[in-house]
Amino acid sequence: MLSPGMSRQCLLFGSGMMDNKSMFHKIIILVFFASFFLLASQGCSVGKQKHGAPHTQHRFDDIEKWVALFEDPDRALWQKPEEVVKNLSLKDGYVIADIGAGTGYFTRRFAEAVRPHGTALGLDIEPAMVEYMREDARKLNLDNYVSRRIKPDNPELSPKSVDVIFVCNTLHHIEDRVAYLRRLSTSLKPGGRVVIVDFYKRPLPVGPSPRMKLSRDDVITEFEEAGYRLKQTRDFLPYQYFLEFSL
Repeated sequence: MLSPGMSRQCLLFGSGMMDNKSMFHKIIILVFFASFFLLASQGCSVGKQKHGAPHTQHRFDDIEKWVALFEDPDRALWQKPEEVVKNLSLKDGYVIADIGAGTGYFTRRFAEAVRPHGTALGLDIEPAMVEYMREDARKLNLDNYVSRRIKPDNPELSPKSVDVIFVCNTLHHIEDRVAYLRRLSTSLKPGGRVVIVDFYKRPLPVGPSPRMKLSRDDVITEFEEAGYRLKQTRDFLPYQYFLEFSL
């Protein structure tokens, strides 16, 4: 019976006596394969860093799939969009920014609520979503429903330009949230508000898995770290918290 070490040696070199020349050639072969596997493993690592996305990030390239999901009539049963708009207390002339607007599910409603002098901004990082909103605004003949593509780490809002910032089912996608929230604060007008609507961190019949969600308390903590204070909460949604912050 061969020891494990001897077994591996036989598999690599073969059994029997090995002369110096044979040993040299086989060592060269070993070095080659060792180098190959090392480079391959490094290549895989680099590939993951370059192409892999954190679990908090999704891609929304298949626009028809996401339109069917976001615009599903059954969504209104639990999302209660009209009640959400009512609880935002929007007024004519307000500027409201909908970050992660997707298909404009809320943006179009905001545009109606702040007419005729206000503006609803549908902001998203996905070009297909932005294009969908532009067509949506055209069909609805809402010239105050404006869509724009933004960067993942910066909504690119002008200083003191927005009355309300609305973020629904999106906050968990944002990385380095405290820094992001600090950037948001500069865009608020005096008395401006940020409203977060997102899923409770528990198993639910809708929404992402619990591991991707942010708890209500964690959101409050991050906002406080970014310099906000919790102004009020609402509990009319069955699966989501409604948090309103101000500076």
